[in-house]
Amino acid sequence: MLIYSGNMFNDLPDVPYVLTMEVSTRRDPMDVELPDGNRVAYTRLDRVPKSALGDLVGEVSAELLETINTRLFMVLTTQ
Repeated sequence: MLIYSGNMFNDLPDVPYVLTMEVSTRRDPMDVELPDGNRVAYTRLDRVPKSALGDLVGEVSAELLETINTRLFMVLTTQ
């Protein structure tokens, strides 16, 4: 699971959930492929309690995050 930290709700202490995106090996037209071959799926947004979060295992580069933000915006505005 990738935590989408670009959403301001993830940083608000009074909001009990975070927005997430699923990391998958399945291809989808609006996915972004990560350097390790996995894909970030935007159509699988979910709400997860902050209490369910574990340790940070890695970060996404600024360049890749820009692509993720652009494509996520496209999905949200076309659905």
